Amino acid sequence: MTCCGLVASADLPLNVFPFILRGVSLLGIDSVQCPMEPRLEVWKLLAGKWKPADLEATASEVSLSGLEEKIEAILKGQVRGRTLVNLLES
Repeated sequence: MTCCGLVASADLPLNVFPFILRGVSLLGIDSVQCPMEPRLEVWKLLAGKWKPADLEATASEVSLSGLEEKIEAILKGQVRGRTLVNLLES
């Protein structure tokens, strides 16, 4: 299992027993230290043959006027993926 990024925090609240009992390793990836050349190659692959088929379905857009409703849905666990807040629309 790999883990990349500290989006919310550095906390990882989990039980280690499933890892120990199954011989699973959790490997952290420090992509910041990766040189630019390999990054560009991976980004090309992610934009090409590794690109998920329904990538657009994992994102939605909301205007500032609809933001409160979207936040309520997020807090209720009704939203998956990323939400882009369009500051140009009201």
